Amino acid sequence: MLLRILLITGLLALSGDLLAKDPGGKTVPFSGVTSGYLLGFDDTRVGECSPPAGKCAWAVTSFAGSGPLTHLGESELYAEHCSYGYPIAEPPFCEADGTYGEGTIEIVADNGDVLLGIYGNGISLPMPPFVGFVDQFEFVDGGTGRFTFASGGGEETGSVDFRDFSFTVRMTGVIAYKKK
Repeated sequence: MLLRILLITGLLALSGDLLAKDPGGKTVPFSGVTSGYLLGFDDTRVGECSPPAGKCAWAVTSFAGSGPLTHLGESELYAEHCSYGYPIAEPPFCEADGTYGEGTIEIVADNGDVLLGIYGNGISLPMPPFVGFVDQFEFVDGGTGRFTFASGGGEETGSVDFRDFSFTVRMTGVIAYKKK
């Protein structure tokens, strides 16, 4: 298991694909730390997920928080993703393995502009009560104000404390503003 964790962590660290892309437009560094709470695991929405081959989805996991982000100021964040596992023969038919993907993120800047993103390639470990996680994010078109045609991306690292369901996440990467 440790070898698998090291391999996945290494692949994430070396796969700077999101940071290496030329997002176009004015590109600036993006970083910040947000904190908040894990809102819950919704197992009634697993039909919305398309897990990778050999995996199953056991819940849609959601988070809400706030914190200062560069070029956005004090911001509000809402995120949710599909939590994956391995199929098993008995209920609940899917055993969590700490992987996740198909994430969406909405960040509302202090001026009300909305920045949209997606995230995936996520791994969380070890088991509760303290769980660390890492994934990759990418900004997508469709926000509002100066983020209408945003692009860029980077990496998220953080932790969840399952004793009170609090989380902290650090985002680092780049953001580009462009006009279409």
